[in-house]
Amino acid sequence: MRGNRTIRYFSYFVKSIPQLTNKEKIVLRSRLKKVTLDNLGSQFEVTEGRIRQIEKSAIGKIKSKIYQMSLFK
Repeated sequence: MRGNRTIRYFSYFVKSIPQLTNKEKIVLRSRLKKVTLDNLGSQFEVTEGRIRQIEKSAIGKIKSKIYQMSLFK
């Protein structure tokens, strides 16, 4: 039960970040739901490695946004 709330929270958080592209949002939300890289690659017609790169880029954007928000507090 607790895990589902955590996934919903992060899913909402990912949706609300304007710096992320739609593809990055879909990849992150799908990975939270444990969708495999292979399945996502098939969906977007790219390789697993490219999905991994998209995921890494999106996580980097989130980290920088959180860091920037912490500076203003």
